[in-house]
Amino acid sequence: MEEVQQEQMLRDAVAAVSGRCAELIRMLFFDSPALSYEQIARKLGLATGSIGFIRGRCLHRLRKELLARGWK
Repeated sequence: MEEVQQEQMLRDAVAAVSGRCAELIRMLFFDSPALSYEQIARKLGLATGSIGFIRGRCLHRLRKELLARGWK
């Protein structure tokens, strides 16, 4: 039961971050098969070299959302 609640909390937190961040997080961690940085950059219209930096920022935002929701 707790696992289901955590999965829902994660989905809600991903949805709560900004559009580009939510899309990037989904592409990096939920798409199967996983997309390369080059593919993600093309889909988002970004430079490949900026994906890592943006990923870090987006994961920071996601972490804040999760903690605010009581993630353990």
